[in-house]
Amino acid sequence: MFKIAFASALLVITSVMLAQTRNTDAGNPELARIQSDYSDVLALQGTAKAELLAIARVLRAKPEMAIDRTKAAGEYCFKSSESTMVHYASQPESTAEDVVYEFDATQLLAAGLDPQRVPRLPALGKMEPGKWYFLPSGVIDPHHQHDFATPTIALAVNVK
Repeated sequence: MFKIAFASALLVITSVMLAQTRNTDAGNPELARIQSDYSDVLALQGTAKAELLAIARVLRAKPEMAIDRTKAAGEYCFKSSESTMVHYASQPESTAEDVVYEFDATQLLAAGLDPQRVPRLPALGKMEPGKWYFLPSGVIDPHHQHDFATPTIALAVNVK
């Protein structure tokens, strides 16, 4: 997530740089590296480009929301609050958990959610896309290996 957000922040800078150097320095190795590293970002247009820039602006305002869990879990995490996260697979082609949403379930429990009727959050890579999972408060999150202060409900999405 951080790599994508960082790349989107560089989108504007890179676009200007590309325009300035296109005719004057076509053999610049640094420019070639930027074009290669950020080709997915630079190719975006319309709403996708605007959305990525909006995310970049949020992360620029509060960069600590970006969590790199690529070594441990193969994902970047966008922690928008103490009890709300979105996880993005760094290599979505290798998992069915391309995007995982985790939300504080406190209000859902107060409204009558029966946690016994929702499967327990499984280990990373074991979620079924489109199926809701529950994790009680104080239990170790199998994706992050730490406990959450609030009960959590999670959903995985496979975008393939």
